[in-house]
Amino acid sequence: MQSKMNLKSGRIVLKILLPIIFVLFAVAFALLLYRFKKDPDEKGLGKILPRVEVAEITAEPLSLTIESQGTVQSRIETVLTAEVSGIIERVSPQLFPGSFFEKHDVLLEIDKVDYEAALANAKSLLASAKLAYAQEKSWSEQAEVDWKELGRGTPSDLVVRKPQLEKAKADLESAEAVVAVAERNLSKTIVRAPYDGRVHSKLVGVGQNVSARMTQIARIYSVDVAEVRLPISGKEAGYIELPETFRGGKLMSKKAPVTLMAEFGGKDWSWQGTIDRVEGVIDPATRQVFLVARVEDPYAQGEVPGQPPLKVGQFVNAEIYGKELGQGFIIPRSALKPNDEVWIVDENNRLRITHVSVAKAGVREVYVTAGLQGGDRICLTQLGIVIDGMEVFVENQLNADQLRTER
Repeated sequence: MQSKMNLKSGRIVLKILLPIIFVLFAVAFALLLYRFKKDPDEKGLGKILPRVEVAEITAEPLSLTIESQGTVQSRIETVLTAEVSGIIERVSPQLFPGSFFEKHDVLLEIDKVDYEAALANAKSLLASAKLAYAQEKSWSEQAEVDWKELGRGTPSDLVVRKPQLEKAKADLESAEAVVAVAERNLSKTIVRAPYDGRVHSKLVGVGQNVSARMTQIARIYSVDVAEVRLPISGKEAGYIELPETFRGGKLMSKKAPVTLMAEFGGKDWSWQGTIDRVEGVIDPATRQVFLVARVEDPYAQGEVPGQPPLKVGQFVNAEIYGKELGQGFIIPRSALKPNDEVWIVDENNRLRITHVSVAKAGVREVYVTAGLQGGDRICLTQLGIVIDGMEVFVENQLNADQLRTER
């Protein structure tokens, strides 16, 4: 009985002591943490600054360039047509597609027998007309002499055979015209090249019967000059000294140089030319102006080994060289912010918002003529919120040469 009471008393004591022991342990642990805690200044917390990439800029001569593109065209393109009818007897090797020819080269020959016969007949008629005219002239002169001997006043035109003489003269002129037409038709049986050029396509062959002014023989084009129509916007037109032509033939400004570029055979090639003229209308749909670039002798052998000719139908990119702006800065397009602003990072790594004068803003580059100085570090990184004078952390800095390489 006594043992049961002792066991019960022990349980009661344990229930009282356990909470006290737990509280004491918690207090001791809290005191331990408080004793060994670190001061806030000792935790090494630093400033959280925006990380930016900057580029140092230097002044350089600015020359505006306009980019465009177009397709190479020949200055002259012709569809040769037979001028006389007949059977084709011979086709020159120079009339096959891709072949070059020079002015007056024989390209094709048509059977000439009928035209030789027509010329011989015309010459016979001409001889008869000449004889008739000579006889009538002699008779008219004799009639005037006879009338004067009679002494009966002024003779009528019929008496001195003036109408007969005029008829004989008209017959002679008609016979001469028939001979000229026959000679022309005979010469047209030989088709000659109208200019130095190249064959685009051949449309006839030996033995084919062609009809005068109906049958197409070939498509040819000139090779002395290549032209490219280059569209530019009205704003871009202000960057170039356009060779405008006014009524009376007066030319305003000089012809701007242009570089045409294209990829061929896995390599990039370029050809030099000039802006020859400005077309007289503005496209009503796009409001663009069309310039015509001109390249002399596009099929001549180039100075660069392996360079191909500038072929008709080839698509090219163009760089048109415009006005000189003097000293200025070329910065990446990403560095220009709205309202023509640029962020400059000063020597204390603080951001300064600067307004600049922009001469041209392209897709990749911006031409700045005022607002910047040589040695300025421009910010290339896009930031969400920017306050003038805010501090930044420069993570990477490009020098002027690296900036030109990236451009």
